[in-house]
Amino acid sequence: MRLPPQPGERIDRSSTVTFRFDGHPVTAFGGDTIGSALYAGGRRVFSRSFKYHRPRGLLCTTGRCANCMMTVDGVPNVRVCVEPASQGVDVRGQNVLGSVDRDFLSVVDRAAGPFTPVGFYYRTMIRPRRAWPVYERVLRNLAGLGRVPPSGEPRRYDTEHRRVDVLVIGGGRSGRKAAAEASAGDADVLLVDERGGFVAEGYELLAPARAIGIYEGGLVPVDAGTVLYRVRAARIVVATGSLEQPLVFPGNDLPGVMLPSAVRRLVGEWSIRPGEHAVVIGADDEALGVVDDLRVAGTAVGRVFDLRERRLERIEARGRRGRLSGAVVDGEEIDCDLLVASGGSAPAASLLAQAGARVEYDRGRGAFVPVELPAGVEAVGSVVGGQQPSAVPAPSYGGGRGDRCFVCVCEDVTEKDVKRAVAEGFDSIELAKRYTTVTMGPCQGKLCHLGSIRLLARETATPEVEIGTTSARPPWEPVELGLLAGRHHEPMKRSPLHFRHEEAGATMMWTGAWRRPFAYGDVATEVRAVHESLGVIDVSTLGKLVVEGPDAAELLDRLYPNRLSDLAVGRIRYGVLTTDGGRIMDDGTVGRLAEDLFYVTTTSTGSDAVCEWFEWWNAVWGYDAEIVNLTGALAAINLAGPRAREALTSLTDGDVSNEALAYLDARQLRVAGVPCLALRIGFVGELGYELHCPASAAEHLWDALVRTGATPFGLEPQRVLRLEKAHVIVGQDTDSESSLLSAGMPWVLKLDKGDFVGRFAAELVQERGIRERLVGFTMPPDVLPGEGAQVVSGGRPAGRVTSARVSERLGRTIGLAWVGPELADDGAEIEIRLGSADERATVTLAPFYDPAGERLRS
Repeated sequence: MRLPPQPGERIDRSSTVTFRFDGHPVTAFGGDTIGSALYAGGRRVFSRSFKYHRPRGLLCTTGRCANCMMTVDGVPNVRVCVEPASQGVDVRGQNVLGSVDRDFLSVVDRAAGPFTPVGFYYRTMIRPRRAWPVYERVLRNLAGLGRVPPSGEPRRYDTEHRRVDVLVIGGGRSGRKAAAEASAGDADVLLVDERGGFVAEGYELLAPARAIGIYEGGLVPVDAGTVLYRVRAARIVVATGSLEQPLVFPGNDLPGVMLPSAVRRLVGEWSIRPGEHAVVIGADDEALGVVDDLRVAGTAVGRVFDLRERRLERIEARGRRGRLSGAVVDGEEIDCDLLVASGGSAPAASLLAQAGARVEYDRGRGAFVPVELPAGVEAVGSVVGGQQPSAVPAPSYGGGRGDRCFVCVCEDVTEKDVKRAVAEGFDSIELAKRYTTVTMGPCQGKLCHLGSIRLLARETATPEVEIGTTSARPPWEPVELGLLAGRHHEPMKRSPLHFRHEEAGATMMWTGAWRRPFAYGDVATEVRAVHESLGVIDVSTLGKLVVEGPDAAELLDRLYPNRLSDLAVGRIRYGVLTTDGGRIMDDGTVGRLAEDLFYVTTTSTGSDAVCEWFEWWNAVWGYDAEIVNLTGALAAINLAGPRAREALTSLTDGDVSNEALAYLDARQLRVAGVPCLALRIGFVGELGYELHCPASAAEHLWDALVRTGATPFGLEPQRVLRLEKAHVIVGQDTDSESSLLSAGMPWVLKLDKGDFVGRFAAELVQERGIRERLVGFTMPPDVLPGEGAQVVSGGRPAGRVTSARVSERLGRTIGLAWVGPELADDGAEIEIRLGSADERATVTLAPFYDPAGERLRS
């Protein structure tokens, strides 16, 4: 219940807001958090636990644990104990089937416990193997905390870079004092605090904000909600204080079991009575001082146990209907609805450990304290271990009976789980952490790290100082992935014709960093237009390089495995680039425009890499040649189909007859008044002209070609057309191990010329023989394997499909696949796995469509 107005309360009773929890309205005062408003309204169960779906209530009210995590306005895992109440927000429970009060999955706690011991997922659900997809689906649906919304308004995140002389992390008494002292000397001081609520005098205050790590060079990322501050500080002062540690005993997770900090905030900040009847167990004055707060709130304190004066053997919390109803302390039964229990405090030294500080166990304090700090990092206050005298609690107070003893409430790790891990050989803290997942939950060990070390020490009869700690890694506080990623910014490249495609209603798709048209409508119609009439496609995304100089031909001869120095002026040759290891890295065409001038095209995604490759080798060899990347300066349009010559003739005064502009010729033309380099090539299998022109004139040229009756076609129709010719797409049909010989391109390899990049590897492959071969295959038109489908032989994998489409022109399914050399014979039968069935396919080594190339050369 809410108390009368109290001195120092943070709530504003003159201001109210209303939000909804699971569809029901909840009223809160200004200054309330969602958690405090719900608690004041009588709610005690806030969540369900990760594994056993046990009811959980407020534990720390500082945002350290997972007990109060809910979904707020679609955002999962919001710690409502520190989330300010806002007008109209929608709050819902999570990790439940039903509601937080009645969770049908709580049957796991009542009945499935024996079947879900620690590490059960490593040993069970393995057989029968065919049932694993079912198991996996069930486990994935049950695992995790919260659900990421499938869609929603993206938040804007920003990054700000700051440089300060002194950065103070933590706004407690010691932190404020350190900031004030540093600012007195005219230093630029920034203090970062999770809560704020105080006046900064002489220094800058950033709150609410959380430092999430300390990196080399004095870099401290600070989470300030939607802004990530990357602070560089000459001097870092850590004043993160200490963390109250829960006790381990049966029922220690029941709603109604709290840490002293939770009681102080409920009473002092939000004027809420935390319970009617309380029992207090503490190890130091800080914890036991909560008795005064309880009495101020009107809570009857039945018993107080000081662990410094009395060594308890057994503590047990008992519940009724998922809530605390009483406690048993060394056989004494006490009725209560609030059990305040603390095992003292531990320095919050994770940030220091991340920075490189050495942390050692202090037997007198029963905690790990920093003893050596790295240069440029200081620590003040209780984080250095200067807490008041405290008793060292027992590892647990269970005695092997009663309810579960939770050492980690985030991950539902119990005392029994730690014992089992040790019995199975996971007896180091790092191994036990990974096997049991203790300290790997939302609190990241803040409330369970020390307790798990004490348990492991007891079970292995090893001193805590030898057990040590787990590695401290950022982030120290929970942080949204969107904040780390920064503002949503997805760089893309657009061709000079991008807006023409959008105006034509094209469906755009990603190809590397480029946005290209997938299709403008029906794919089959666009394919048919190229075969039967006239089509036009934007290929401006191709890489376009100019190589010029007296040594240009010699340079290209050493870069490419085929011979280019004997290429006649005005002619084009297909070229494939290979790495030092003889693997295919890119392909394209090379046209010789003059004795010392070559025009090179690359794949759409390869222009930058190829340009760098050329420049690097040219620097190594020292040839007199210049390389210029013109990809962004030039557009390229491919006009293809039986009517291509007719359409081009209507737009140019140049002679484009088969005799004047033959297949694989390169010629300067003026088309529709635009100066173009016309390349007579045929990637799509029909008579075609690739027109390269200044990017500024691309729209004019495109419009002129469309007016001749050309049908725009997209990337998907192009892929069908190129597959009919069995043309390879580097990166899709090849991988990092594909060589020219295995890809079926021995005609490219010219071993009778001088040295070239990849020659040694190519000779080795030729001598050794290939281990797999890229082949074409055909299947009935009603069977279409997916890209990546397995080729099988005798029920075992024997290859993979890289491309497959249904060809209306050929009346069958066609594709490319990697198979063993013993299957790479024309007409051979192979089997491709589709679902649970194996479908037959026939190997074809020649192009599927127009294998003699008559249409290209017409």
